[in-house]
Amino acid sequence: MKIIGLAICCLLLISATSIAQEAHDFSGTFVLTSLKGENAAKKLPKILLKVIQNGNSMEVAETFDDGKTITTKYFLDGRESRNFTSGVPTSDKTEAKDKTLVIRSSYRLANGVPVRETQKWELSIDSKTLKIRRQTQFEGMSAMDFTMDEAYQRQ
Repeated sequence: MKIIGLAICCLLLISATSIAQEAHDFSGTFVLTSLKGENAAKKLPKILLKVIQNGNSMEVAETFDDGKTITTKYFLDGRESRNFTSGVPTSDKTEAKDKTLVIRSSYRLANGVPVRETQKWELSIDSKTLKIRRQTQFEGMSAMDFTMDEAYQRQ
């Protein structure tokens, strides 16, 4: 009976370890290679995404064509993060699901309209391609809602 109990404990430990190893580390530098959606630019903008992930936090620096960089920081342990993006304060929470990272942000437009944005990050099996799906919803203005699919290649 002790042997069976010990075997079950070992199996549980191995299962917990393999689940923990499935979580992706999104650290790296990525270049935008594809942009799809109703509001997508006709010409692919040059966007560089630099991600630094350490323990329970992740910093994302997004550099655009004009050289402007927006840096956001997220907690990966469920705590709320506060960022200031494009002149607007945001409230952000992350959630890891399998090999996917979900970032939920909320903010208000200058006219007071609440906006909710959900980003779903997924790395390819070889970790060379990062796909991000951004879904943006405008409260009371659903005609403005949009979804954008972005693909980045690791440099």
